[in-house]
Amino acid sequence: MSDEDNQIPSALVAVGTKALAVRSATLAKRGLALATSLQRDDAAAHYNLGVALDQQGDWDGAIAEYRTAIRLQPDHADAHDNLGLALYKKGDLDGAIAEYRTAIRLQPDDAWAHDNLGVALYKKGDLDGAIAEYRTAICREPDNALAHDNLGIALYNKGDLRGALEEFRAAIRLQPDDAEAHYNLGNALRPKGDLDGAIAQWRTAIRLEPDLVEAHYGLGNALHDKGDLDGAVTEYRAAIRLQPNHAAAHHNLGDALDDKGDLDGAIAAWRTAIGLRPDLVEAHYNLGIALYRKGDLDGAIAEYRAAIRLQPDDADAHRNLGNVLRHNGDLDGAIAEFRAAIRLQPDDAVAHRGLGAALYKRGGLDEAIAEFRTAIRLQPNHAAAHCNLGVALSRQGDVDGAIAEYRAAIRLLPDFAYAHNALGVALKDKGDLDGAIAEYRTALRLQPDYALAHCNLGRALEMKGDRLAALDEIEKAR
Repeated sequence: MSDEDNQIPSALVAVGTKALAVRSATLAKRGLALATSLQRDDAAAHYNLGVALDQQGDWDGAIAEYRTAIRLQPDHADAHDNLGLALYKKGDLDGAIAEYRTAIRLQPDDAWAHDNLGVALYKKGDLDGAIAEYRTAICREPDNALAHDNLGIALYNKGDLRGALEEFRAAIRLQPDDAEAHYNLGNALRPKGDLDGAIAQWRTAIRLEPDLVEAHYGLGNALHDKGDLDGAVTEYRAAIRLQPNHAAAHHNLGDALDDKGDLDGAIAAWRTAIGLRPDLVEAHYNLGIALYRKGDLDGAIAEYRAAIRLQPDDADAHRNLGNVLRHNGDLDGAIAEFRAAIRLQPDDAVAHRGLGAALYKRGGLDEAIAEFRTAIRLQPNHAAAHCNLGVALSRQGDVDGAIAEYRAAIRLLPDFAYAHNALGVALKDKGDLDGAIAEYRTALRLQPDYALAHCNLGRALEMKGDRLAALDEIEKAR
């Protein structure tokens, strides 16, 4: 799934703004009632008009009125606090922080001002500062559910899961119907490994607020982890229905559909994710794998190249691109990509094996053997590398060495039809026709339509003098 699953979703940052909005909503009733009685030198009237304008979304007008109120009454703590709110909404974090600090200097016990300052500091990336302000707000007002929730978010992002869990649970005790607090608690339970607990919290959040997009998305991720693919698909689709441009939900929907065996559906979902977020590396990578499986080699190459452009040090993408280029006949390109993968990840046995296969096809027999041996040293149970090494040794004239490698591959993977057929060829070269025939027959039992094995069996039977059976096998090879 998307790497974003390990991060606090961006929607949670907005949880803090709710604390700000609640304060303004409380004051707006007075503002609307008194705004019509505005007097030029009446600080309270300017302040209340600012509140009313703020509630109407006229932040510039609100800022002007708050500034006028402060000019008339510099120690008006609420005006400084709400000016900070308006500046925050306009994106002026430094200005907001300055006003909140002034409000706190004038009114140190104002829990809301501390909470609002915490939100602004959080937005600036000052987690320690935000945590300190949230703790102060809670100290001033222990029943402030939103301050507990905001503190939980900051602690989560500091990596203090235990502390975050305590704060989210406190918020829920104080305000059981807070959907976002339930969502946040679920988000903290998942990395602790408590998937069932996370699922329960996200289901509660959705029951309380059915349109909470991130709760549907988080629930989809947890259900996917639990193996409930149908449930995961349902939740991802719900998130997408509510927020059609949710690129991560489209991406993870593709993952779930792929796991369900719906490759075309997965491809469509990944393409949509890329359309929304062209820089989503995982979507390009997964789409490359899917297109390769569909036989669209050119499409797969394009997607792997896109993934590498975005993340040049992705060894897996270089290795997979090498495999596709090799199958597409571009041996030089394949070799370059395998070498890039190995440079980034020297212990990648699969990349060494792929490089060996490309070098073998290009005629670099000794180099290929060296790469196959490296792959086996790194991953002794790599059946394909043993088989590839057997082929290379056979071509080099080392039939005994080839037989040993084919037998090693078969021990690791008894149903490896290709290895049985190759072993049959090597045994025939050693003069062991009966052994060769037995291996060809095993290959055909495992893969009845294996034309080369039919052909090889036919030739071996002809050498044994059984011409009728030989003709039958050769006919099957056609």
